Amino acid sequence: MICLLCQQISQTPISITEIIFLRRISSPICQQCQKSFQKIGKSVCATCCANSDIIACRDCLKWENKGYNVNHRSLYCYNAAMKAYFSQYKFQGDYLLRKVFAVELADVITKYYKGYIPVPVPVSPGCFRERQFNQVSAILEAANVSYLSLFEKLDNTHQSSRTKKERLLVEKSYRLLKVSNIPDKILIVDDIYTTGSTIIALRKQLAKVANSDIKSLSIAR
Repeated sequence: MICLLCQQISQTPISITEIIFLRRISSPICQQCQKSFQKIGKSVCATCCANSDIIACRDCLKWENKGYNVNHRSLYCYNAAMKAYFSQYKFQGDYLLRKVFAVELADVITKYYKGYIPVPVPVSPGCFRERQFNQVSAILEAANVSYLSLFEKLDNTHQSSRTKKERLLVEKSYRLLKVSNIPDKILIVDDIYTTGSTIIALRKQLAKVANSDIKSLSIAR
């Protein structure tokens, strides 16, 4: 197998499960590249997975004071390797990289979010024209996870180009699409969780029309 990140040939052994089901389900990257990503540790905020020695981080306490209880899970820390991955995947438009975390994301959704409908965070029209895909939806599709698109993004500002203060003012950037039925259980899926402002903005939109049980999940924190 050729690693999708470093392009080196990887001699990853085929598992018994793969032999039984006659399909490759192991990671499409080599072990060395896999080790460069840092899993979320134990000393984290209990509600958003931020690195923290206390139960709830400052951002979550802020949202709690505003009446929002955060229930978020992330798979990895946003370290240098993750930054390089998203730079290549999102900003250089390397569509093949949607496969890197697809299997793991599917496993987490199956294990922890039974009955929840995944809802990807949308990208702006400008971003979509530029890269021709929504980076979150593409990962879900690579994972064969069904999802429901409930939102559209109105402005063309990259979230990564915003300051932390600007990220906290994103409510007007999103609009709820007209759909016949809002699911009772919703899992908002994003690529990177920073302050929680995007998730809260989408929750505010949903709260206007439904009383859904909402949780969120991201690749990185």
